[in-house]
Amino acid sequence: ASALGLVSLIFYPFVYLAIRLDDGGVLFSEQERVGKDNQPIKLLKFRTMAIANDGAQWGKTDNQITRVGLWLRKTRIDELPQLWNVLRGDISLIGPRPEFADPVALYSQDIPYYNIRHIIKPGLSGWAQIYQDGEPHHGIDITETRNKFAYDLFYIKNRSFWLDLSIGLKTIKILLMRKGK
Repeated sequence: ASALGLVSLIFYPFVYLAIRLDDGGVLFSEQERVGKDNQPIKLLKFRTMAIANDGAQWGKTDNQITRVGLWLRKTRIDELPQLWNVLRGDISLIGPRPEFADPVALYSQDIPYYNIRHIIKPGLSGWAQIYQDGEPHHGIDITETRNKFAYDLFYIKNRSFWLDLSIGLKTIKILLMRKGK
């Protein structure tokens, strides 16, 4: 994470300039998510929405993706600041992606054993991000989250250095080929 974090610094001035020229807003967005042991963590991302921190109120606020934000999302550059979350110890490079608190509360009621995914640190990438089609993104979907949870359980049960390496290499391939969600 240290090496990747240092390399990612190359992008920061360009992203800063692009965001300032686009709408003049702040550079970063902090999103509160649920981490290991159900503890709240704050994920750092480059801001892609007009309102930096809308409290995960999807559809309740008029928060549009900015022009630069659309490009940052497509290239996944918006995720680079999360490398500092890895260095802080909030998340790992590999593990189940952390969710917002409100959906976690709902999923914990509707999906048996859902909180098992919180026995390990969440990650930047994971088994579900590599293999699942149809993951709910900024929305609540019990069926798709149940499917995602099956992938998370597989990872938790089988996690190892080799599985993490495999997920890391596949993540790099997806990023370089600009595929995925």
